[in-house]
Amino acid sequence: MPTPARRPSAPPRRRRSPALPAVLGRLGRRPVLWWLATLLLSGLTAQLVTGALARAEAAAARYGTTQAVLVTTRAVDAGEVLGAGAAEVRDVPAGFVPPGAAGIEALGSRASEALHEGEVVHVGRLAPEGLSAVAALLPPGTRGIAVPVDAGALPLVVGDAVDVLATVAEVTEAGGGPPTATLASRAPVVDVQEAAVTVAVPDDDATRVAYAVTTGIASLALNPG
Repeated sequence: MPTPARRPSAPPRRRRSPALPAVLGRLGRRPVLWWLATLLLSGLTAQLVTGALARAEAAAARYGTTQAVLVTTRAVDAGEVLGAGAAEVRDVPAGFVPPGAAGIEALGSRASEALHEGEVVHVGRLAPEGLSAVAALLPPGTRGIAVPVDAGALPLVVGDAVDVLATVAEVTEAGGGPPTATLASRAPVVDVQEAAVTVAVPDDDATRVAYAVTTGIASLALNPG
């Protein structure tokens, strides 16, 4: 008599994890477990919030509060106005702001020196309010005097340093020094025009330079140092 074929056994069923509603339903039927789970969840949430606040406070303590300062957005020439396209106000961590940094009130001022792109503008590098582009380049304690130049004069540019010389036609004293004397040394050039070059000379030398200019004996020599 043939042996009856055996039925293949069904694969074992995987035990499913209880769904969240079922778990909550069970906890709801057990108030102690419900409140215990609620307390644990609240504690975990509080711990996460506390950790986030601690990290934020640590960052604030490290970098400090922010301060609005004037920053150049491109290279700025001396005498140029720090307006739109040349500078803008940015919030910078106070710990990175150097002393004397200019704020929003300096927007529209003139730079008394050349500035680099991305530089935090210092108040000491700004000209007093209301000055022209040439006057803004005059260092404190100097006066601007225009020295006439000829067509073949030195090819000077703003920012060069020159010596103002005075040459007399004759030496008045027998055996005296050379006929040319230096009236001002390393005077910065603040403006260049076709017929004259304006230089900033110290207040103490201004009258002598002015006299040399009016008498036609003044000349300029480029100072490389």
